[in-house]
Amino acid sequence: MKLFASDLDGTLLNRNHQSDHRINEGIEKIFEAGHIFTVCTGRNLSLTRSAGLVDTFLIGMNGACILDKAGHIISSHPMDKETIRLLLFETPYKFEYQTFDEIYTTGDEETFTKIYMQNQRMRNREVQKNMAKNLRKYHFQCDPFDILSKDIYKVNLHCTHEDMYQEIEELSKHYADKIVNAPSVTSLAEITGFGVTKGNAVKELADFLHIRDEDVYVYGDGLNDLSMLKRFEHSYCPSTGTVQAKEAASYQIGPYDEYSVISHMLENL
Repeated sequence: MKLFASDLDGTLLNRNHQSDHRINEGIEKIFEAGHIFTVCTGRNLSLTRSAGLVDTFLIGMNGACILDKAGHIISSHPMDKETIRLLLFETPYKFEYQTFDEIYTTGDEETFTKIYMQNQRMRNREVQKNMAKNLRKYHFQCDPFDILSKDIYKVNLHCTHEDMYQEIEELSKHYADKIVNAPSVTSLAEITGFGVTKGNAVKELADFLHIRDEDVYVYGDGLNDLSMLKRFEHSYCPSTGTVQAKEAASYQIGPYDEYSVISHMLENL
């Protein structure tokens, strides 16, 4: 039995950052052949569901949770409350605090939307429509103590300038015994608890399913995929991926928007 693990945006999904019939049909063929497919994404559960995928195993929020095909929790790794307190009260930034299904921030919707719309992929009208739907899962101008009372699994921050990202990098280095910053791109901080990475989560799921490392196939294009691309022998990056992901992966395949990932999986059943 093999385990196929794939990132979503820029890897498995189409150019509209959605699944479609071809991708879903491919995933179903993997299961029908007796193998396992899992999403391995930085998104939380609700944002993953919005991508239109069929039922599948799920590694969400850069490894902070692992769910089986029926949606049952295999493992979860919420962030330490003291770390959340630090981010809320001892930094000037309006982070986005993710639970399984919701996203909370002390910032306002207007500022958030303005920053988010600067993202290059937001030029795609279909992506804009999906973002409008996903905004329903965001809660703005929240009481920080209310956020602190919740189980937070991942914290995001859209960095508007290089100095801002460098400050987050320094913060993550200073608290390296508490947090990991594994962004998909350098304009976005993606913070999880200590030891929580995609690579560790794929390994955890493989062990749970009694699948050997040599039977694990991983696919990713971004900086938050490096931990799994470096960890497993069968690691693949689309030709459209980041330079760092291409260097970390064992192999390169075709562009993500030509269905290269799902096609490669089906060729290796």
